Formats: sequence, structure tokens, C-alpha cells
Amino acid sequence: MKNSINLLDACNREKTWFVNLLRRLVRIETPPHDSRAHHRFFSVLEKELSKIGYATLRYPGVKSGGQLLARPPGKSAGGYQLMLGHADTVWPKKTLEKMPFDRNGNVITGPGIYDMKAGIAMMVTALKLIRQMGLTPGMQPVIFINSDEETGSRDSREKILRIARAVKRVYVFEPSLDPDGKLKTKRKGVGHFNISVRGVSSHAGIEPEKGRSAILELSHLIQKLFDLNDPGQGVSVNVGTIDGGISTNVVAAESTASVDVRVLTKKDAERVESEIKSIKPTTRDVTLEITGGFKRPPLVQNKRNRELWNAAEQMASELGMELNQGISGGGSDGSYTSIHTATLDGLGAVGDGAHSPTEKIFLEETVQRIALNIQLLLLPDISENSQASYSAGKTRMGTRA
Repeated sequence: MKNSINLLDACNREKTWFVNLLRRLVRIETPPHDSRAHHRFFSVLEKELSKIGYATLRYPGVKSGGQLLARPPGKSAGGYQLMLGHADTVWPKKTLEKMPFDRNGNVITGPGIYDMKAGIAMMVTALKLIRQMGLTPGMQPVIFINSDEETGSRDSREKILRIARAVKRVYVFEPSLDPDGKLKTKRKGVGHFNISVRGVSSHAGIEPEKGRSAILELSHLIQKLFDLNDPGQGVSVNVGTIDGGISTNVVAAESTASVDVRVLTKKDAERVESEIKSIKPTTRDVTLEITGGFKRPPLVQNKRNRELWNAAEQMASELGMELNQGISGGGSDGSYTSIHTATLDGLGAVGDGAHSPTEKIFLEETVQRIALNIQLLLLPDISENSQASYSAGKTRMGTRA
């Protein structure tokens, strides 16, 4: 218990440093696709990480600001553990003008502070304290931060999957769930579908009977899609946008819809995707084109993930913290890493209001969570094959991810 108290005290002594770093990160607005902003953000991180002995490597992005990999020099005979996060936020430029970085007692607000710039500041603070206190991580911590998570991680997904195959566990510094700070031990898989309907145009006043309305067909299709919702099984299907037609006096020849689908299991993902793609048109002479599918798989509580959760729960208890777990409907890159290795998600800030004007973190609770993160980084390998030899050459973590 004494060691836990010392660790909490050390984290509290770094509170001002943490807030100052967080302020710098939040004040660099990093909306999706703004590569220049992401480069400035990465430059701040590179400078801070270099102070604690971390070397960094940047990967260019195609439709993003790329990614940042950071690790200490040298190889690790004991293996690697990944600290995973993202630099991009959902907020457009100039959001700071109406939603500035501000601290009011225990509450700090600002665009992207909860999702997930506080989590990135927590990573750096945890590693800084490990170095200051002369602690030895159970495995070498490696950081990977992308800049396209909010738009589906198209540029970074393959790198994340390759790194996941090379490490023994992953800690995802996405924000915790709900104001009480639950860890995210389950996440829904995310699918996106695009539907195009082609009908036959005609004059709506002179000869409407010769037309085949794509909009009418789309209305039938939307009903079929909403019938796929099953809240009891965690299945949600939402038609988010629709479009169609060119004028009120023309029977619409074309219409489109975009669909968001969330599921808790791989089995439901396969079933729902099959049902969506097998929908047939109701209206004669109308055709459908349905594209898309599931890009982010569900994050499930398998055996290896459950072992990490159990370890976190025990460590939190030793720190005098109550820790709970929950299910998130949102996606994260932890769903990718969980395919290959033990993954624990939601280790970032405690707060509320992700993607909303009320976005905020709770400082005291977030600083306590840094202590938990340090404990987790000190954890030795608890996997079943922990005694197996580890090929540092195979991972090539410092060369090419």
C-alpha cells in the first residue's frame, strides 16, 4: 500500500506539468485531414518524448497527417507493450474560439480534450514518471499515434494490425466510459453501407405512371433496414443520410442512402451484412446497388483481454480506486489490436461529453488514472506463452511497423 501511496503522490506532483502539456496539445486544433496541424501536434510530442529518451519515427499519410511511432533505443528481450492513441478530433478549425481550453476547479474543457488529447498527455506523463522514479516496465513500452482514427483509420489500419502482431499487449488510451471512468472491455463493431437506387424518370404531371420513383423504393428499403434493429442483442441500424431527385415535377430516377450499423459480435456482423446485401427492390423496373461492410470488428472480452481487465481491477483496488467496466457503442483502434493480442481500452481521461460542446475531463480522477497506467506498464507478461522466446528481429519495431 505504501508503494501505491508514493505513486499517487508522484502523479499529483506532476499535475501542473500534465495540465501545461495538455493545454499545448488542445490548443493545436487537429481536425480530420488537416495534415499541417497534425504535423505540429506530432512535433510537440517528439520534443517531449526525446526528453525521456524516446526516439521517434513518422510515417506519412495519404489522406491524413500520418502516424508517429516512439520507443526507447535498443531492443527488448522481454517483448513490447503498445500504448495506442490518435491525434485527430471531430472538431473543425476555430472551435477554440467558442470552446476554449479552460480550467474551472477540477473540470477542464476544450475541443478534443476528452477524446483523446488528455489520453496522449497521460501517456507521456506516465513514461516521464517511470523514468524519474527509476521504475522498470514489465515490457518495453512503445507508442503509436495516428491521425485518422475518427475517419476510420484508413491510412493507419494496416500498420496497427502489424504492430499488434508484434507486441504482447496493448493499452488503448481512448477516454474512459461515463463520468465514473469505466474501462471499455467491449466495443461494438462498426459497419458502413452505401445504397444507390435507380428508377425511371418521367414528368410528374403529364405521365407519372411511366415513372418508377427511386425515392419511393428508398422509403420501402429504409423500413426494411430499420426492421433489422435489435436493441436486446446490441444491434443498431441507422440510415444517417438520404438524397434523391432533381425537381418536384420529376419522378426521381435516383436516390441514395448511407447506413451506420453497430453490433456486439462477429456473428451478428456477418448476419446483418448478409441481410442488408440481400435486400431486393419492391418496385418493378428499379435496381439497387448496395456496397460497404464492416471495417471495425467488435472488441470482445476474450480470455486474454479478460486477464488484462482482472489485473487492472486488482491494481486499482491497491491504489484505493474503484474500477468498473462497460460496453461502448463507439469504435476504436483497439478493436483491430484485439484480433491479435491482449487489449485493454478506455485507459485515458475520466470525463464526459465526447464529440459534444460539453466535452470535459475531471483532473483529479484523470491524474489518479495515470497511476493505474504506470502500474499496468510495470506488469510482467501474464500471457499463456510468457515463457516462450521472443524474436526482437521479427518485430522490427524501430525500423518499419
